[in-house]
Amino acid sequence: MPPKLKALRGGTSPASPTGDVSGASEAQRRAELELEDEERIREAVNRHLGRVWRVLRRAGLAAADAEDAAQDVFWVLAQRILDVPPNAEFSFLLGTALRIAADRRRTVWNRSVTEPLDASWPSGEPAQDELVGLRERLGFVDRALDALDADERAVFVLVEIEELTREQAAEILAIPPGTVATRVRRARDEFRRAIVRVERESRRQR
Repeated sequence: MPPKLKALRGGTSPASPTGDVSGASEAQRRAELELEDEERIREAVNRHLGRVWRVLRRAGLAAADAEDAAQDVFWVLAQRILDVPPNAEFSFLLGTALRIAADRRRTVWNRSVTEPLDASWPSGEPAQDELVGLRERLGFVDRALDALDADERAVFVLVEIEELTREQAAEILAIPPGTVATRVRRARDEFRRAIVRVERESRRQR
């Protein structure tokens, strides 16, 4: 687990006075709860880190910034662990990832996305010509995503790329499913137009 996530609950409980059985019991219970919370965070990282990182990248962060932002996402979960039921954990993490990505894209220090979105290969290594072609196509996708406004990009990433249901996206974004459907339709149309523009510009530059 990254160092930032090791001190999840911060601080230590004061030592109980010698012979104070009730105080010692309370301190032990607090320690047990902290261990339970830490284990839950560790399990959340194991289950969801990959997807959180992909959402951060597709929301417009460069790879190095997405790695740092992913730690922030789980740090937020650690601070809100008592408020987030286990069955709402996934939605909370992706919603937090989108908000953090939007905040970081507005800051001056965020590196511009100059590398294409990352691809995972099911097995083996791609041939060099396949890798070049894939990077070019992913670069087109990246540039087309930049043409969407923040709201459209969020629903497009969740529904079209991450393949969540509209109901799941609505829960994550805290908007009605009908609004998700409307934004998805607009985003699809804009994305198609953007891809055409990007490919046309690329051919002109060759």
